[in-house]
Amino acid sequence: MSPAALQAVRAAATDWRARWPVHSGGVVLVWDGAGYGWKNCLRDANHERPGALAVDADGNVYRAEGGDDQGGALAWVVVT
Repeated sequence: MSPAALQAVRAAATDWRARWPVHSGGVVLVWDGAGYGWKNCLRDANHERPGALAVDADGNVYRAEGGDDQGGALAWVVVT
């Protein structure tokens, strides 16, 4: 993922956090350039479709990989 793409994902997560301040910490879930949800910690990759992104409070980005749209992803992988 390019540095610009990473920055855009982080910006989407920051925007989501600004709109939902009750959800502090945890990870913001991002799909297609927009935040769509939150979890208190990174877990349950099988609940997300492959390609979904998660951004933690420190700005670390993770991508859901493997699996399929029906069964969900297999794992979260760090995006560098």
